[in-house]
Amino acid sequence: MFYSAENLVHVCLEESHGTLCYFEPDKCWFAASEKTAAELAKKGLKFHFIPSSVFENANLQEFKCDNSTSIK
Repeated sequence: MFYSAENLVHVCLEESHGTLCYFEPDKCWFAASEKTAAELAKKGLKFHFIPSSVFENANLQEFKCDNSTSIK
């Protein structure tokens, strides 16, 4: 899990759900996996499906998910 205090965003790259971001100010999720996006929809959460190439272009693949914190 990576947290950017400057941007108020949590980013996790765990393989089980793919790139997943949470933007605190508007409580919105951003998912790169269609399966994960479908799960967010089932839970009634606000989200955007963003192709993984967008995250790759932002160099987010360099971060590692340390699993010390989690977003439920």
